[in-house]
Amino acid sequence: MGWLFLKVLLAGMTFSGLLYPLLDLSISGKTRAPKPNIVIILADDMGWGDLGANWAETKDTTNLDKMASEGMRQMASWAPWLLSPQFSWNPERDCYTDVALPLYENLNIVEQPVNLSGLARKYLEKAVAFIEQASTSGRPFLLYMGLAHMHVPLSVTPPLENPGSQRPYRASLQEMDSLVGQIKDKVDHMAKENTLLWITGDNGPWAQKCELAGSVGPFFGLWQTHQGGSSAKQTTWEGGHRVPALAYWPGRVPANATSTALLSMLDIFPTAIALAGASLPPNRNFDGLDVSEVLFGRSQVGHRVLFHPNSGAAGEYGGLQTVRLDHHKAFYITGGAKACDGSTGPEQLHASPLIFNLEDDAAEAAPLQRGSPEYQAVLPKVTRVLADVLQDIADDNSSRADYSQDPSVTPCCSPSQIACRCQTV
Repeated sequence: MGWLFLKVLLAGMTFSGLLYPLLDLSISGKTRAPKPNIVIILADDMGWGDLGANWAETKDTTNLDKMASEGMRQMASWAPWLLSPQFSWNPERDCYTDVALPLYENLNIVEQPVNLSGLARKYLEKAVAFIEQASTSGRPFLLYMGLAHMHVPLSVTPPLENPGSQRPYRASLQEMDSLVGQIKDKVDHMAKENTLLWITGDNGPWAQKCELAGSVGPFFGLWQTHQGGSSAKQTTWEGGHRVPALAYWPGRVPANATSTALLSMLDIFPTAIALAGASLPPNRNFDGLDVSEVLFGRSQVGHRVLFHPNSGAAGEYGGLQTVRLDHHKAFYITGGAKACDGSTGPEQLHASPLIFNLEDDAAEAAPLQRGSPEYQAVLPKVTRVLADVLQDIADDNSSRADYSQDPSVTPCCSPSQIACRCQTV
């Protein structure tokens, strides 16, 4: 029994180099036992505090909160905010470019310019149709949905009554929540017993967008905000990369469960591969783990060590200068991203790193005193694991980004051609 493979809808809108697709990928091959369906939903720029189940001040995620009560809420989930360097890309083949793309379905432009206010409906229609088709076929499927609702520009249909009464961010959050709820309902109707839903985010909220940004919850990054700038998206402070995460699979993922295991978005790939009964490619190292035992409630053991790449606020982009070791976190560099008021925090190098105990100080307000026994005990461990990962990277496969351009593969976006209409971002 092979895995169903069908690319469905691709919204090729590129903002800050990120792509917001709806597509499904699968692998072929015979199976010896029934394999699960997997639905992965990635919410762009959704803050940890935007999930009501995480943060009581949020009242706009009734469907996600219900899913949390029926599944597992992952309290300690991180996303590495970084676009991986790769070899050359063909924007039509690989869906990346540096211009604002129209709406794609596979390799065909189906709407130009894209109507963002109607995009959620198109996502839903395509996803529902695919789930129905895949479930009817009896073949396992993988559906990935990348939702840009919480990333600017926000575009949502205002309520008919008193349309100016609701701030755009709340309206977008509610629309996204409704979309996810309808996807869950379709899965429950068609394939409830054999489908894993995994929902998470790609980074924290974009604070410089002010009222168009979400909530970091309790992860304020107070040391940085007192120095200046934001401690949310584009930083390695908790508010910048700790993301909401939910897992739902009735009968497999325990209901109303909370996991404190240290998890990463990088775990999705090896976990999905393991659940599919496949093997990871050989001769290379993977930073993610198969965390299915955590999802199934049989373990609270995730990562012991995580590395958070520089994300734009300070240091060389992608450099590894922030280390998480158990409940301690060490910064060899700090800096504040642009805040709502336009301020930024200066880049500061720390030869002796700032070390925070996140178990006692989730707001990252006060680093450990360098002369304290706790600091002295943690420092050599952090130094060792940082050296180990840098050596691991040096010994592993590597690639170099190719940013060359080929006009022949750029989608139709020329004002001199009557058939082309474009919007700039």
